[in-house]
Amino acid sequence: MSKRVRILRNVAMFLHATIVSTAAFGQSLLDPALEVETVVSGLTQPTALAILPTGEGTPREMLVCEKATGRVQHVRGADIVGTALDLHVNSRSERGLLGMALHPEFASNGWVYLYYTASNTGGDSFDQNAVQSHRVERYAWDGSSLGSPTPILELPALPGPNHDGGVILFLPDGKLYGVIGDLNRNGQLQNFATGPVPDDTGIIFRLNDDGSEPTDNPFFTLGGLMAKVYAYGVRNSFGLDFDPVTGALWDTENGPRTFDEINRVVPGFNSGWERIMGPVARDSEGTSDLWQAPGAQYGDPLFSWRATIGVTSIHFIRGDVLGPTLAHRVLVGDNNNGSLYLFEPSGDRATLVMPTPETEDRVADSTAERTLFLFGTGFGIVTDIESGADGVYVCSIGGNVYRIHGASTSVQPSPWGDVKRLYRSRPRR
Repeated sequence: MSKRVRILRNVAMFLHATIVSTAAFGQSLLDPALEVETVVSGLTQPTALAILPTGEGTPREMLVCEKATGRVQHVRGADIVGTALDLHVNSRSERGLLGMALHPEFASNGWVYLYYTASNTGGDSFDQNAVQSHRVERYAWDGSSLGSPTPILELPALPGPNHDGGVILFLPDGKLYGVIGDLNRNGQLQNFATGPVPDDTGIIFRLNDDGSEPTDNPFFTLGGLMAKVYAYGVRNSFGLDFDPVTGALWDTENGPRTFDEINRVVPGFNSGWERIMGPVARDSEGTSDLWQAPGAQYGDPLFSWRATIGVTSIHFIRGDVLGPTLAHRVLVGDNNNGSLYLFEPSGDRATLVMPTPETEDRVADSTAERTLFLFGTGFGIVTDIESGADGVYVCSIGGNVYRIHGASTSVQPSPWGDVKRLYRSRPRR
């Protein structure tokens, strides 16, 4: 066994022991300067949350989407004070009420955008074919409820029933971005050059706030369904966020059995699915078999997991709500392990800093390498991560919302400090 492998194994064992020692208390964090608490419980499969602006000294308020009930719950403090909206959803597999975004001018217009799978039964349904479409709609918040819908976008929902995407958000450019997975289709947007023409699957879309296509979209001049496309070749995604420093869009993407990914998404991005998951260097055919729309560009993931973790949300910590050392770092959640992972952007924020020589290939090939990025455990299936004025909020499908917090003026130790010290102290050949 090489010295590097022994070091990685020892680091993994050290971190595992640290987590196990606090496992009896539920959620745990590796950083002793931070704490985690349950702030909302009793929700039914929550998928997305939005923290509402409130005056100083008033209780925290948020809206929370529930996947299978189709309800948007109004939460004040720790209490569910009412149902703001109840949609008729199809919730089979990954369908349901999936995403929510507040308009950049929410404080003045009250606009809330929702992404959901519409049932065709007049009520909630679970049957495979009891579905109309995926829909993005706009509602107006009046302080207790959401009013009548304004249609923004309609997307396919069949065959599915998985790979539905559903995350939506506004970027600093004022445009609405969202993702839909491939719905198990095999067309040009999935990089089959002779397959069906673009059909609104496996894409990240970019829209004006009224649902129209911006004229500066990368494929706008192609017209038709491509006019809304910002990126394609996406198998499925449960995570979108923008870097608050640069405004760039990032995503997480799910691999079938290997190579979950973190990507920095540039205009015209081709993420490679179904031909490539993970780095192109590990694909025998390279990029030669991709379907490249005019102006498209393939890009390798900034990081991937060789064995899938069921990667979910991605979130840039806003400001120093967890201390100055963690400002604008990247948090990522998962489905399979109930974990949160922490990444540090590079100086130019175009890629990620890798903490050890073994991860310089930007792939976690083992449990030990995956553990190097571990931030916390015990969170169940993480469905959303958002920053608030008093910490970072983590939404879990099990029914809870957690708050991670710490003194904003304290200097936080790097979670990678022990790893780096071990490497610096190893004997040189």
